[in-house]
Amino acid sequence: MSTVLIIALVGFYSASFYNLIFPSASLLDLIIVGLAGGLILLFSILVHELSHSLVAQKYGLKVSEIELYLFGGVSKIEEEPKTPKSEVIISIVGPLSSLLMGAIFLLFVYLPLNLHPILAVTLFYSGISNIGLGIFNLIPAFPIDGGRILRAILWKRRKNLLSATKSASRVGVFVGYILMAYGFIQILTTGLLNGFWLILIGNFLTSSARNSYNQTRNEFILSNISVKDMLSTPNLSIPIHIPVDIALRDYFYPYKKSYFPVNQGFDIVGMVNIRDIKKTPINRRAEISVGNIMKKISEFPSIDDKKSGKIAFQRLSMITDDPVLLVVKDSESERFIGFIGKNELVSSLKFWSSHMPDLEIKK
Repeated sequence: MSTVLIIALVGFYSASFYNLIFPSASLLDLIIVGLAGGLILLFSILVHELSHSLVAQKYGLKVSEIELYLFGGVSKIEEEPKTPKSEVIISIVGPLSSLLMGAIFLLFVYLPLNLHPILAVTLFYSGISNIGLGIFNLIPAFPIDGGRILRAILWKRRKNLLSATKSASRVGVFVGYILMAYGFIQILTTGLLNGFWLILIGNFLTSSARNSYNQTRNEFILSNISVKDMLSTPNLSIPIHIPVDIALRDYFYPYKKSYFPVNQGFDIVGMVNIRDIKKTPINRRAEISVGNIMKKISEFPSIDDKKSGKIAFQRLSMITDDPVLLVVKDSESERFIGFIGKNELVSSLKFWSSHMPDLEIKK
């Protein structure tokens, strides 16, 4: 959807630009210019993001995907750069690629090549658009490229990634508010639609800056706590021999939970989910025990209690089955000692963000 919107919007402005130069242009000419302009800029955004991705991979960072948005693209790099220098290099290649493509497009226009007007205007508009894209991305507003360069500079000076991220994100929020304010002024004084886009871009930048800081802070917290600090030990479990209808009446209904551990003696041997109970025929729930429908502990992905919270988060994000749970085992005895799910992850982040006396962790 975003891809179609990018092509449509850029195509509209590209065709409008052509119509401004050639007022008598035919509808077919405008359609050709619009499609060409939209597709070229889409290609340019992909090159911009691929530049980030390739350099990030060179520095050992994993890139999961490239997402296209209405205002451009984002390379989803799954972890923070290891050093300020690598962050600067990863960040700068995107704007440089946009500026280079813009210069190449404009070079073709100004060379004595006797280009067709449609091609000349399309290349000129694409060149100006790429240069504008490169310059915009160099604005020191985190999390766009210029803001990441600012963060790297602060990181190098302070020796503190989280503190640098906090300052850079504040600049990003401030720039976002400036863009929104300028957009409102444009709408009120000129009635131009451009003001609306500035408001959207400013809002997008403001929310992205806040989200990026929270993501970095959460990653720091999880990197500095262990699985043992996050796990939940079951204080209520269902005996393995209990019939399904009794489990529903005495456990699921009163406690309003979607799953329960299943115990055999003193050991937790499985997990029963409300969805498993719903699949059990009503007329057989009195004769079928939870042990017959439970998912065995051995079937859940596991993690030992000495691993970091960051590793636990990464493994949780890969689980697609319900319930989303990691079984926690003692690193020495390999016995089940608890589990981590989405609730444990959220509550751990809330607890440790308020109980760590100084989140300005050196890195």
